[in-house]
Amino acid sequence: MSFKINMPGIQSGPSQIGPSKSYYDAQARFQSILENKLNVKTASPMQSVQNSSGINAEDQGFNAQNVMIKSGVSAEVLNEKLMGTALEGLGSDFALAEQKYGINAWFLTGLAIHESGFGTSRISQDKNNLFGFKAYDASPYASATQFTSKSDSIDKVAQYLSENYTDPSGKYYNGTSVDDIGKRYATDPNWSNALQSRVAQLMKLG
Repeated sequence: MSFKINMPGIQSGPSQIGPSKSYYDAQARFQSILENKLNVKTASPMQSVQNSSGINAEDQGFNAQNVMIKSGVSAEVLNEKLMGTALEGLGSDFALAEQKYGINAWFLTGLAIHESGFGTSRISQDKNNLFGFKAYDASPYASATQFTSKSDSIDKVAQYLSENYTDPSGKYYNGTSVDDIGKRYATDPNWSNALQSRVAQLMKLG
């Protein structure tokens, strides 16, 4: 596989809301150990947020088993969730990407949050690259794609995902669940759980 996603260290800043990226990474690793090493069944991140807050992820329009099920979430709702973060005002871009490419807007927003630490990573700030797109492990900053704007980043990456990961004829197609995509998309084995935790976190904001 030629495409790798860098997982940059993120420092919490004034624009980052909620627990840090390291918290969710540690949570995902612990869940992975319980399930894969000790055979202890745990609740998924989306089940956990439903149990703790009464939020039903599927009712909100996110199904981790198929990211090609559109959420129908409005730009206004997403903007409310992202208010006060470095991603503020981009709700319409995530919603538009869902309409254009069919990929769930909650998933796309959660992916941007996870890869950029709510838009606080150096790559996202300097290169408008919200997804660590083409930030290869050997030279993450240098190799990361420069986008003309954050909106451009959302559109281009959503298109890339739709053509290469969610289309059965795509180069990296492995299915349309978060788990399926993660196995080809990321080098981190905990990527799927961590991303779902980010979506859960996002749904609780606002």
